[in-house]
Amino acid sequence: MKKWMFASGIALITLYGCGEKTIGLNVPPLEDYFPMAVGKFITYRIDSTIPTQFGADTTVRSYRVRDTYNAEITDGLGRKAFRVFRSISNLAGTNAYTPNNTFTATPVGTQWVEWMENNLRFMKLRAPIEEGFRWKGHSFIDATSINSPYRYLADWEFEYRNVGQPFTVGGKTFPNTITVFQRDEVLPEGPFNPNFYKQWNYGIEVYAQGIGLIYKNFDHKVWQPPSEPPGARPGYWEDGSYRVVLSIIDHN
Repeated sequence: MKKWMFASGIALITLYGCGEKTIGLNVPPLEDYFPMAVGKFITYRIDSTIPTQFGADTTVRSYRVRDTYNAEITDGLGRKAFRVFRSISNLAGTNAYTPNNTFTATPVGTQWVEWMENNLRFMKLRAPIEEGFRWKGHSFIDATSINSPYRYLADWEFEYRNVGQPFTVGGKTFPNTITVFQRDEVLPEGPFNPNFYKQWNYGIEVYAQGIGLIYKNFDHKVWQPPSEPPGARPGYWEDGSYRVVLSIIDHN
């Protein structure tokens, strides 16, 4: 059994079993990789893959979005939080930015960081930031009820990888990052055959020290095979299939 205690960025781990052993680890605070302050912004390129009409194929649409921390607020549970306002422009950024979405970022003490998006609460980061540390990132999402539209999110186990390592995106290298590996699943396993059912679930996010999220790749697709007569229909991508890739462009 492990008992985690935190003080001034130092994790003290006491292991119980055959004797006692205390190990001190220098671990960075969550705010190092998920800084929140009114006025902070990050601009991203977003590439969104969605099914075309009737799901026969997919298409990629690319934009530029800017996430701005525009106010400190109290969230629905009475905790200090920040409202994050997303605006959108064309990929070149030559059009005026227009409102697109609103999120909530909540630092839950020194324990974890929540991100509220489309009424879904994600546990984006959790202490301690340590190579191989795992947690259930979708703990607050109903992904198990029979009628839940988010059953594909059930039991995702997030894991820190490449802690403190560089990461290159958009031709720029960020020297100190953490990768949050979320999922890499294909059901059933094996190559894609359009005559059979297939589902893909993939998620990864990269955070840079002092900046925040710099890269995201989220992919959920479901292929339904063609059916035989009567009621024959061609194969198609289910509604709700999508892929989103965010890549940082700039920040303040």
